[in-house]
Amino acid sequence: MRLILIRHAQSLANAQGRWQGTMDFDLSNDGLNQSQRLHERFIKDALHPSHVYSSPLTRSYKTAEISFPQRTIHKIPDLRENDVGVFSGKTSEELSSEFAAIYKEFRRSRNFDLVPEAETRYQIRRRAERAVDFLIKGHNSQDFVIGYSHSGFLVYLISVILGTNRVWNLRIANTAIFDFEIDSDNWDATNSMTSGHHHFQINKFGDDDHLR
Repeated sequence: MRLILIRHAQSLANAQGRWQGTMDFDLSNDGLNQSQRLHERFIKDALHPSHVYSSPLTRSYKTAEISFPQRTIHKIPDLRENDVGVFSGKTSEELSSEFAAIYKEFRRSRNFDLVPEAETRYQIRRRAERAVDFLIKGHNSQDFVIGYSHSGFLVYLISVILGTNRVWNLRIANTAIFDFEIDSDNWDATNSMTSGHHHFQINKFGDDDHLR
């Protein structure tokens, strides 16, 4: 099967440098333009997915609607962004002032377990495993699945797909594309791509050429 994961276009909070988490923000004007350029790229590339899914948050769902205007977009709650607790809606400057010690340690470790009211790393990882298992095992080997999500959660989705417990600190551009070929018949979320004789391939990783 083919699986493409996409980060949403720029939101109003992105433009303001605010942490969003599960707070719901609309797209900015730049985000609307990015979504349209993604749509034009999909036309050029003649992409015809069998299933399109999105986080229920507006910034993700609207990106999906604009880039695939003729398709039904199914909302999947597990594709939502990580809950960032007391960081929600705050800028880095505000966090440095209001939660100085916590934010300083978080910037060093990137450990959400330190953040009051935030989703823990364990909870995020379990949710990512559920989401990836649905996207892969919930479809057959002939399906072409596209899922729209968020930068904070995408690093966990990618970690699960690559079969590693390590979560890389990736800088994922708005509307960046991650494109995989996966042998869904031999998929195991606990082992994923470690079995070399099966067909697993990375076609694109963080590709945002349509914005250049």
